[in-house]
Amino acid sequence: MFTASTLLALSLACTPEEEPPVDVGDPAEELALPDLTGTDWPAAYAEAITVTAELRTALAWSGHDKALALGREGCPDIYVGAPDEDLDVDEDAGGVSWSDYCETGGGLAFTGFSWWDGRATVEGDAASPEGATATGERTMIADAVIADNDGIRFQLDGEVSDALTRVDAEGYSRWTWSSLIQGSLTGADVFTGTATPGGIRADLYLYASGGDVEYMEARGDVYLFEEPVLGRFDSISMDLAMIEPRSAGPEDCAEEPLGYLSLRDTDAYWYDLVFLPRYDENATDEDYPNNPYGECDGCGTLYVRGLEQGEVCVDFSFLWEGALSPPDIEDFVTSLRLVSQ
Repeated sequence: MFTASTLLALSLACTPEEEPPVDVGDPAEELALPDLTGTDWPAAYAEAITVTAELRTALAWSGHDKALALGREGCPDIYVGAPDEDLDVDEDAGGVSWSDYCETGGGLAFTGFSWWDGRATVEGDAASPEGATATGERTMIADAVIADNDGIRFQLDGEVSDALTRVDAEGYSRWTWSSLIQGSLTGADVFTGTATPGGIRADLYLYASGGDVEYMEARGDVYLFEEPVLGRFDSISMDLAMIEPRSAGPEDCAEEPLGYLSLRDTDAYWYDLVFLPRYDENATDEDYPNNPYGECDGCGTLYVRGLEQGEVCVDFSFLWEGALSPPDIEDFVTSLRLVSQ
């Protein structure tokens, strides 16, 4: 028979020892935010898109042509096809290249290699009802520096490419164009007179269409070597799509883009402006209860370090005033460009 004292002793013996309290440390410090006052946020994001629209493959082609034309016979050595370099290009790919480490008598130095190729076709008659279709594409891969006593005239470490399709007929015109820059691009013959005179490092894809439907996409990242946006923001990141109001359908929002546009300041703070959902066409306020993503009002929500900071309204209408015009089809024709004699 168990007495009350026996049961009490057994109960005490089975009671687990209490765990010592866990030291969780000091409370987390309040998240510090940069100073948001004194910045014209609509102007900052509008300038970021202006800069982005300028950063197209044509910059590399025109800059390379200008610098290469200053060479002399044998400096650099010009080849038909790819140079003897570790390029991700088929041996039979064709194109034109130079590969050299040389200096002309005038002090112009060529270092590294560059390979480029392009093609263009035109079929039909634009003056006929059936119209004409023109297509072009071109690519440049390089690890090249062309410099003189005044500095770098052209430098590309990476790859650039673009493509164009254009249809013209009586009373009708439509074009689509895409551009991809992957790498570092700089030089006086590339960026003089642009909004980014110091050059860029980018992984940037642009797509635009015009004629019957005016539309654009921009996605990727850009770092500006000099001249930050508004003197403060040196990096741009984006995934955007937008349509011109006259081209918009009943379900389109022409007042603001889809996606986001982010700026980084020179203190490494990111400022994310989030517009309508980019890849969720059926999104509603119920899907995003804490954010006004469902409102087609021309405004995005500004976030800094993940914290909402209010709305910023940006007018992007300037994009439909020629900022996205495509290159000419003749620019896609590759020739054996010989340097000056």
